[in-house]
Amino acid sequence: MATKQNQQPRRAQQRAAAPTVSKPEGTAGKGLAVTPKVAGFRRAGYAFPDGKTVVPLDDLNEQQYEQLTTEPMLVTYLVDLPAGEGQETEPAAT
Repeated sequence: MATKQNQQPRRAQQRAAAPTVSKPEGTAGKGLAVTPKVAGFRRAGYAFPDGKTVVPLDDLNEQQYEQLTTEPMLVTYLVDLPAGEGQETEPAAT
């Protein structure tokens, strides 16, 4: 017999168990490369087309960084930005 305690949604259980992620220090010249598993996927105020998108770390706050790096539908990794390179994608309209 199931109890109310066991009826918590699986997604909520995963979120509660997930460790918190912090944005790295010294973000100047660094970017977050983001590749969606499904083209057009949206997270943290950004829409990600098919292929890799690089978002400068200076453009992300702590919450956005955590949302992007812990989202299972996104593959993310840190990259060095070439001098003078800006953001390759515009934030999604809200």
